[in-house]
Amino acid sequence: MRSLFMIKRRKVIWKVNTIQEQQLKQKWNKILECSGRVSITFQKDKELIERIKRETLLHNINNVTRTAAYLEFYKRHPEVHWSFLAHMVSRNAGYFMTDLKGEFLPDLIDPSVIEDLYFMLEKGNSMIFHDAYPQLLLYEESKRRKRSVFNLCKFFNVSSFMEGVWEMFFDGDRTPLLPSAQIINEQSHIEMHLIRTEQFQKLQNQLSFKLQEWLHLSQILFPVLPINNAIGDTMQGFENLEERIMLGQNLYVMLFLHNNFGPVYNFADNYPHTGSRSDYDSDVYSASKSQYSDSAKEKLSLFKTKKNQKLYSPELEAVWDENFHGPFHSTDWFSNSKIMISQIKLVSKPSPKIRMAYWAGLHQIETVYLLKQYYRLIKKNRGL
Repeated sequence: MRSLFMIKRRKVIWKVNTIQEQQLKQKWNKILECSGRVSITFQKDKELIERIKRETLLHNINNVTRTAAYLEFYKRHPEVHWSFLAHMVSRNAGYFMTDLKGEFLPDLIDPSVIEDLYFMLEKGNSMIFHDAYPQLLLYEESKRRKRSVFNLCKFFNVSSFMEGVWEMFFDGDRTPLLPSAQIINEQSHIEMHLIRTEQFQKLQNQLSFKLQEWLHLSQILFPVLPINNAIGDTMQGFENLEERIMLGQNLYVMLFLHNNFGPVYNFADNYPHTGSRSDYDSDVYSASKSQYSDSAKEKLSLFKTKKNQKLYSPELEAVWDENFHGPFHSTDWFSNSKIMISQIKLVSKPSPKIRMAYWAGLHQIETVYLLKQYYRLIKKNRGL
């Protein structure tokens, strides 16, 4: 009932107009007609392709390097809003990764499932970067040359869907067309190459994955200092493509259309991403193990910790060194222009106070953690 109520409250605040629809169809048809017939005739294009591949590999090392690359690109080209949105979402992916090695989850989730969850997050983060970053660099080169080089998209296995949208953006379309399309593209990309895989389906069916969802461990948090002003949304139904797309659209609306951009950008610019939640809340979290204890005592109070205790939240590179570097699949997910045009829109919905949802999730995690610790003590005392 709650989910149906929330769906009714969702509101479309922007969608593709008739002129844009006609232009997109024309560009997509032209791209598809030329499919398989694109060749490199200029040496500088060959050099550009190799340079973009090198730069993508250079930055696609781990979540920390990817997240930094998105922000640096945005600073060079602030008209490409999606790059900053990707930076903030990628920060959260890093937080999820380090949570798996943090204060509570290692005692709640089987070690093998923790490894699987991390690799799922890492693979998705890497796949999106591998697909998106060459697009960003092609745009950068197009600006430098003052002419489009998006015909080279095929050499990076970029979907024809995005090639057409980038052409319109380069021609001057500054509506939400590009960021909305990028959200659709990246989620459709991982839908085909990650979510539908047997590996993910197996993980999803495991008890520990259900536990993680139940504990609401999936708040997307955009920090604003002081942290009680943070904005964000809760991810629900990660396995559902439409839900992920609408989540991305709503996050974009919150970030760029609700006067939240300035404070969020100030945080991102002043606090480099390490993966530790202490980046944005050093009063609650510490990246150092020496500042937390293993005792089974309640640490959380109302929006703070008791007696200035710290929750352990490690830096990503200190706890994870296994990264995904391929293989990257090249199948184009785009097949139906009519369906895709209907999805290019911005959807906004009322979001709960993310700080309250965030702390409610923390309290749930701690409660389950403490129950498990007490159960262990009882078994030990009874000699079981």
